[in-house]
Amino acid sequence: QLTIFNKLIYGNYLQEYKKNISNKEIKDEKAWQIFFERNQWIFGYGLDYRFQGILQREFAASRTEADGSCTVFSDFLLGDKKFTTFVEIKKPDTKIFGTEKNRSNCWRLSNDLIDSVSQILEQKASGQLKLESGDQHDKNGNKITQKPYDSKTILIIGCWDELSECSDKEKQIKEKTFELFRRDSRNIDIITYDELYERARYIAFCE
Repeated sequence: QLTIFNKLIYGNYLQEYKKNISNKEIKDEKAWQIFFERNQWIFGYGLDYRFQGILQREFAASRTEADGSCTVFSDFLLGDKKFTTFVEIKKPDTKIFGTEKNRSNCWRLSNDLIDSVSQILEQKASGQLKLESGDQHDKNGNKITQKPYDSKTILIIGCWDELSECSDKEKQIKEKTFELFRRDSRNIDIITYDELYERARYIAFCE
């Protein structure tokens, strides 16, 4: 599965993977959802190394309007034995950086990244309210007993390969900007696809 993961990130394998799962018409992010659902171990070990399983794919994190609209969905709801985590996945080619440098030696972050952070924060806020009702069940009808106490959120987006053609100076500024943004984003783990792959490789081979 690591080979498939690598090919999906770097090898333009996504369309072939859609054929293999017999659903070549689905959107790219849906295909990634299926891959992660079939390989829960890849982000099953949280960054604090408590194992988390997938409680629900496409968790409806909010109440719906009367016409069925305005539902907030989280790509995955994870849970260890006690607590929940919300996961939002974008694509490996989703841009992390904008096209322009800001002042003060920092780089503009992409609208996709900023929007994704806002999106997962809304999923967390809505999802916690829904889970606190205490009457939610997974797709198999089992009650979700994990508690949503200030749930952790994980955003998987983009790749560091985006910087492959940047000058050394531009690369340094972008790396610094992104890392400072991540460290200052309280309770959101922002992980690139290549970082997730390296972590999965370490879990599999300890190298």
